Amino acid sequence: RWLNSRIFTPLDYSVSLDNRQLKSPPFEINLRETYFASLDLDYRVDDWYQDNRCNHKTILYPQWRVYRLGSASAQSRELWVSSEQLAHSDGSLSNAFLASPGQYQLEWNIPAAAPCLNPRHPHLSVYTESSGYREVVGVTQLFCLFLGGTGLGLFVVAGEHVARWKFARVLSPRIFPDMVLRNVTSIAKHAPLAPIHLMPHWGLFCGAILWILMFIFMIGPPPSHGLFVNLRSREVIAWDKSPWQETLGVYVRAPGRFFVNGEEIERGSLRTKLLEHLRRRVEWTVYFEADFDTLYMDDIYAVETIQGCGAKLIWITPKMREEWRHKEQSPQHVL
Repeated sequence: RWLNSRIFTPLDYSVSLDNRQLKSPPFEINLRETYFASLDLDYRVDDWYQDNRCNHKTILYPQWRVYRLGSASAQSRELWVSSEQLAHSDGSLSNAFLASPGQYQLEWNIPAAAPCLNPRHPHLSVYTESSGYREVVGVTQLFCLFLGGTGLGLFVVAGEHVARWKFARVLSPRIFPDMVLRNVTSIAKHAPLAPIHLMPHWGLFCGAILWILMFIFMIGPPPSHGLFVNLRSREVIAWDKSPWQETLGVYVRAPGRFFVNGEEIERGSLRTKLLEHLRRRVEWTVYFEADFDTLYMDDIYAVETIQGCGAKLIWITPKMREEWRHKEQSPQHVL
């Protein structure tokens, strides 16, 4: 009941992109958690094209604000967080913010070209992850079932012993019913109780806990990590068919040096330089290459920056570079 009363998606509001400024109705948050604000659209294949058609890139860099409403009246409100406050130094944006229980309202500004996305059912949403809470509740339920089963088993065992004791007491023979029974022999000390002191029983107890933990980790889906990679044939990359006189390439060299088309730039200005080149192009394709002795975090930073700009990434591996160099040096036969 506690889990069902938590609001993991406090806002899911359908909007029309005809207005430049979108405003959501007040929504309630009852968890102190990190929430994500987004303007969601239905999936369409047009999002994969790079020919400036109407797709999600039209609203790629939004401006939004979240206001906290006062308890006295709906008119009093204060700015809680905005997209400008969450902008990173490298130009990337984040839509995650920390919120405490209360009432909020979301305002979202969109560009003038956004009304073409109305057929894709746009809606404002604010949500948080619920998987952690559900896993904790599941473990708690299993623990309660274990305790309940253990208690029920103890009641059954105790009831069996009580019934056996009563039955034996009723059927016990008495030769002289009026004579008071007295113990004339010494009381023999019995061995310790086996369920408490013997090791096999502790092994069963610890094994049960291990089996429960194994079951919990087996039913949970494994999280995905890393970068999405699409393996294609190397022959589809045609350098001589490019509509531009020169391709757009990013090169990483040790120690932490970044180059865009041979020009060395600072690490933090990589995104700005890429957007400057991409805005003058129709084909948003970036070729990426790195030395063999570069740091892994520098390569991943360059890949994430290229994909964050919305460009198509082609990774030139050392083997591909060697094959192209071999083809350029081999003699060409003309029929």
